[in-house]
Amino acid sequence: MAMTPHIQAIERAVRILGLFRHDEPYLTLPQLTERSGLGRASTHRYATALRREGLLRYDEARNVYSLGPRLLGLASVAMASLRVVSIAGQHMDRLAHELNETVVLSVIDGGAAMIARVSEAPRRDVRISPRLGTRLEGGSAQGQLIAALSTSDGSGLDPEVAERVRATRMATLVDGNFGIIAAPVFQGGTLVATMAVIGFRDDVSDTTTDKIEALRRTADDVSAELGGDV
Repeated sequence: MAMTPHIQAIERAVRILGLFRHDEPYLTLPQLTERSGLGRASTHRYATALRREGLLRYDEARNVYSLGPRLLGLASVAMASLRVVSIAGQHMDRLAHELNETVVLSVIDGGAAMIARVSEAPRRDVRISPRLGTRLEGGSAQGQLIAALSTSDGSGLDPEVAERVRATRMATLVDGNFGIIAAPVFQGGTLVATMAVIGFRDDVSDTTTDKIEALRRTADDVSAELGGDV
């Protein structure tokens, strides 16, 4: 069935908004046109409408568009409405204080992990603070959890990695100077989020069993409160 004009307009507007990324927060009209697959006139028309609603901004000096301030309010409301975020908050703060490491909650969004809440290490001179709203790639520890636990074939993961993640219900990763361990959060038997501890690689790894067990316990506590499968 063909989309009605109103539904098609919403789909195109969302497509344009989705073109902006953390590494590309500014886009020109030609870039929006090429990446959206719409004609120049249609792209300009949608961009103008989104500007009127505060969903896009336009910098006339640089001839670039960026996401508008109204999205900040919408994002905060969306995050607040997610039950897992509100329940996990106090658990994350306690874990960050106990381990003196940064704790990150990522919700499942379109098969990927998106950072929804961060509890920073309270007694570190150098803070590790991932940006809210960042979508994490499939190769991240969080992405490994999603691929291994949400799909039957591991969605492109190395079979040994997928098997290990399924067996332990944990994922670990060393990324440069940093180490990440991640655990799943369930609601009603469905994977809805991941909780991760992030620190310097000497402090957080697959050998720091005390931190792995503390993370596992905390993620299971959140799952239990959500009515999940622990």
